[in-house]
Amino acid sequence: MMKDFVAPVAALTVICLVISGALAVTNSITSPVIAAASRERALVAQKEVLQEADVFEPLDVGGVPAAVTEAYRAANGAGYVFMLLTSGYGGDISMIIGIDSAGAITAVKTLSHSETEGMGAKITEPDFESQFPGQANLDGVQAISGATISSRAYLAAVGAAFEAYEILNGEAA
Repeated sequence: MMKDFVAPVAALTVICLVISGALAVTNSITSPVIAAASRERALVAQKEVLQEADVFEPLDVGGVPAAVTEAYRAANGAGYVFMLLTSGYGGDISMIIGIDSAGAITAVKTLSHSETEGMGAKITEPDFESQFPGQANLDGVQAISGATISSRAYLAAVGAAFEAYEILNGEAA
C-alpha cells in the first residue's frame, strides 16, 4: 500500500523538478531577448510621439501624478515623453504622449487597452487622437459620446502628463 502511494508521488516530484528546471533555463535564455525587444519598441514609440528628439534621458517620476509611470527628457531640449497608465471602462489603458519644449502635445498614442470594441476602443481612432497634437491644454478636446468612461480616463491621463510636464519642466528651469 505504501508503495502504491510513494511511487506516483516520487514520479510526479521528479517530473515537476525537470519541468521547472527546463522553464528556468528557457527563461534565462529568453529574458534578455524579450527585454531588448521591449526597449526597442519603447524607443520607437518615443520617437513617434516626439520626432524632433535625438536621445531620451530617463527621469525620476517621484512627485508626479500616479498615471505617469515613466518620463523621459529629450537630450536636445525638444521636449518630454511620458508613459501613462490609467483605468478605463474595460481595464487598463497604456499610453505614450510627447510634449514639446513649448508645452504643446506633439502626439498621443495608445499602446494597449481592454476597452469594448466599437465603443471604448474609439479612443484609438484617428478622430479622437487627432484632437491632441498642438494642444497646450485640454480645452476644446471632446470626450467620445457613448464611451465617456474610456475617453474621460484618457483625458485624465493626458491631464496628468501636463501636470508632470509642469513639475519636471519647473525643475529643469
